[in-house]
Amino acid sequence: MIDKKVLDEILPIPELEDLKEEKIAELKKEGFVITNFSSGGIFYHLLMIALQIRIELIGLLREVLNNMFVSHADGVWMELKAADFSKKRKEAVKTRGYVTISREASGDAVKIPKGHIFKTIRDINGEELRYFALENTVLQQGALSGVVVVEAEKDGARYNVPPGQITKSLTHIEGIDKIENLSGWIIREGADIEDYESLRARTLGSWAELSTLPIRDKYKNVCEGVPGVLFVNVHDLHPRGQGTVDIIVTGTAGEATEGLLADVRKAAESIRGPYDDLLVKSSTTVEQDVTVSITVPEMIDSSGIEERAASVIAELLQISKGRSLNELTHADIIFELKDKLPDIRNVKVTTPEEDVLLDSDKVIVLGKVTVTARRV
Repeated sequence: MIDKKVLDEILPIPELEDLKEEKIAELKKEGFVITNFSSGGIFYHLLMIALQIRIELIGLLREVLNNMFVSHADGVWMELKAADFSKKRKEAVKTRGYVTISREASGDAVKIPKGHIFKTIRDINGEELRYFALENTVLQQGALSGVVVVEAEKDGARYNVPPGQITKSLTHIEGIDKIENLSGWIIREGADIEDYESLRARTLGSWAELSTLPIRDKYKNVCEGVPGVLFVNVHDLHPRGQGTVDIIVTGTAGEATEGLLADVRKAAESIRGPYDDLLVKSSTTVEQDVTVSITVPEMIDSSGIEERAASVIAELLQISKGRSLNELTHADIIFELKDKLPDIRNVKVTTPEEDVLLDSDKVIVLGKVTVTARRV
């Protein structure tokens, strides 16, 4: 938003009463034939309507002026300004991946119909995420395991769940003993619709794309425009020798799938310099266990406090745009717990033993969470 002081200087909004007095004085000075300006007169009401319209038009002009600049545009206006730079807001995407079904002993063929619903375990808020089978699938006679291609019920990155979360079926599947999503189960990352600040940053970065030869910011801006990409880190100081450029991609689920990397390679190739040796690869996820002990007052109902604290830590380490993906500090853990759970008095972090800072091509994801509560 343009600073209010600047707008007031360019297009000030007058007070209705001041504008009325000014306009009446002007009409009298010009010898206007109507001289009755009392509040009960017809002309008075017509005048006030006209003046109010003028004030509202000035307000509209201020809004239009504010949204004429990429740095200040908001909402749909931002999308219109981005279009001037051939940029589009990244659409939301549904997660797609494999759910593994298995049984302890071989048996007859088992059919999983298209549309069959698999579910995650309930989280601390009692919510569960649902995934639909995309095609008819058959676990062949005698086979102990097979995979079902599923797609999330709704768009969004929240459906990029860690391994071991999809463990249930809406209806019982006769002959199946276990349901799970294994490591690397995602084949297409789910993504939220792009927020306007991210779109603004990419649009402002369009100037880098106008350079004669590709540069770091140019590759970064183009590759981050690919749906499913959360963040791109570009190493352009010849990491593998003269002329080499490494593009490291972090997807909305952490490590990028091969499909996402292929899309990024295609985007990067469209602007590749004639002598650039490009390597597009995924960032690497590193599991980090977290162990904390918390102190809560005895007189407060703290039932379920351990589960709620674990949920807060899980939320802190969710892969998102605003998070330092390669960094985890004790201070961040303590602040989040005390901020989200104000009943907590003290927090002690024992794992990790110290603040964690990894290389820029690493992403910290949550491993095992252990919360111990002491009541005093």
